[in-house]
Amino acid sequence: MIPEALLHDKVGILLATLYTKRLAALQTLTLGDLLKKNPYLYRALGVSRPVEFIEQALLARISSSDETIFGNDFFEPLAFFAAQQAQAEATVSVGAGAGQDFAIETAREYWAVAVKSGTNIFNAQSEKGQSAEFQQLQARLKKLGKMFRPIIGYGYGRKAMPKVASPVERLAGQKFWELLTGEADFYLRISRAMESFASEHAHTFKQALMLKQDALLREFMIAFVAPSGHVDWDAVVAYNSSATAPKRTRPSSSFTSKGASS
Repeated sequence: MIPEALLHDKVGILLATLYTKRLAALQTLTLGDLLKKNPYLYRALGVSRPVEFIEQALLARISSSDETIFGNDFFEPLAFFAAQQAQAEATVSVGAGAGQDFAIETAREYWAVAVKSGTNIFNAQSEKGQSAEFQQLQARLKKLGKMFRPIIGYGYGRKAMPKVASPVERLAGQKFWELLTGEADFYLRISRAMESFASEHAHTFKQALMLKQDALLREFMIAFVAPSGHVDWDAVVAYNSSATAPKRTRPSSSFTSKGASS
């Protein structure tokens, strides 16, 4: 079993990195970025108030960015750490080829592990690409004479058994973390270890988010709001989809990390 203190410290370090990157992404976000979102969707949902548009578009943008950051900067390094701590009789090393994040190697086996965030990360084309990368890696490692075990691990969710047999194992949530650590409850331990850090970081981020939202709203009001006070949908749709690209909206330069924490 991976010691509680060790897991707690590792989760704390990873969450600090995660929030640093979240804040950096928030700071560089511009109104132009939000206006790239599907304007027809927000119109169809009945959005009419400027503050409503900014809130929804901002949260959608952050959610999409968070999923990527979380996969790369939390799940992937945590899986590597967990394998290093739990696989005492194996060598755990950084991946040797494309499509592989790390390897777990014993005298008889070579596990090639690719870590993804959620189970919806792949479309059909990218899934074929991942399988092809595993096949190329297997061909290069053939001289080792070891059983090759390609694994795609998803940090959360469930993955049903494929209807057609595949050489690539796909394990999600509890099953993936148990494979790495041998602990049936490790997926729960990850969540528990987050508790104190999450509340600490979330407060700082929420303050920064409110400042950013206010700055974007002010900028949006200048060019994309009708005299009635409602969203000027012609202006929004034209900015997004007209044949001639409009001038970029100026960034909210007044937003800084110093301002966010004051």
